[in-house]
This record gives sequence, C-alpha cells and structure tokens, in this order.
Amino acid sequence: MHSSRGFSALELLTVVAILGLLAAITLPDLFAVRRQVDLPRLARQVAGDARICRQEALVSLRNIGLVFYEVKGKWAYRMVEDGNHNGILRQDFLSGRDRAIGPNVWVEFLSAGTRVGVPPDWQVPDPGGSGSLGGDGYRLGRSNIISFSRFGHASPCSVYFNDGRERMLAVRISGETGRIRALEWRRGWRAWREIVL
Repeated sequence: MHSSRGFSALELLTVVAILGLLAAITLPDLFAVRRQVDLPRLARQVAGDARICRQEALVSLRNIGLVFYEVKGKWAYRMVEDGNHNGILRQDFLSGRDRAIGPNVWVEFLSAGTRVGVPPDWQVPDPGGSGSLGGDGYRLGRSNIISFSRFGHASPCSVYFNDGRERMLAVRISGETGRIRALEWRRGWRAWREIVL
C-alpha cells in the first residue's frame, strides 16, 4: 500500500491556478458592487453627521458644523463647535477658537476614489433646476462649512461628490428647516434621484 503525506508540487500549482482564475473572474464584480454601495454609504454618513451637528447645536445652544477640507488631494471633514460665539469660521477653526469635537472623516475611506467636486467635462444638471453645475463641488459659501445654529437652522448648502467615472452624489441642506436630502445622478440621466436616508 502506498500512503501520501502531502500534495505534490503539480497539485499545489493547479489549485493556485484555479484560485487565481476564480479571483480574476469575481474581483471586478466585487469592485462594481462596492462602487454601487459606496456613494449611498457616503451620503448616509454625511447626512447622519449633519443630523448629529444639528442635535448637538440644539442641545448645547451653540453653533455646530462640519468643516470640509482637502489634504494632499484627499477630502475630509470634521465636526466643530463654535468656541467664541461668533459662528463657525475657518480662521477660528485653524486658530483653535472653534474646536473639533469629532475625528477626521475621510471621504476616500467611505467611498474609494470619490472626490469632492464636479468634473469639468461632465454636463451635470443643477438639482435646483437652473442650468448646469460649476466645477467647484460645493455651495457652502467660501468657508466650506455646513453650519447649524442653536435654533436648528442651517446654512443652506449642497456638497457634490463624484466617483470619477459616471456617478455624482449631492447632499443638500435647506436653511430654515435644516432638512437634509441626498440625491444621485449618473451620466445620461436627465434629473437627479433621491437616495433614501
């Protein structure tokens, strides 16, 4: 009787080749699935953090906001509280008067390859129905801050994200009500569609 204590090199190479072939077939599908869920996940995260800002503003009776910024081509935001009762200002945040009360939230981590802005060669309709969007990617004033007052009102704003391929995400906040909406647009679509948060 002949007994074997392991695998031959040929058997091992065959198994490795089959696993490599399966990976080559399934990985592109997994990346496509991830891209499908990444933007809605990003929308839910930004909207959820904006809701937390609003609640914190109402409870603490001070302005609370999300400050967006770019570091070496990567976008992030942080939750910040007004430290000197004059609203949340970028210069106050940079000097430490308006202090961060949350960690950095990296857009790239939530949605791989996603950037803030509208690619210049895309013809993206304005969700408000007035022409096309510019390429700046946000409408937050010059400060890039989503801010909520102690009364729950917001700075009316929209933040636009793109996946670099075909999809756009808009997180929009109305001023008086502080209502937060998320919209999705793809190349070829005539209008934006709402994402359920």
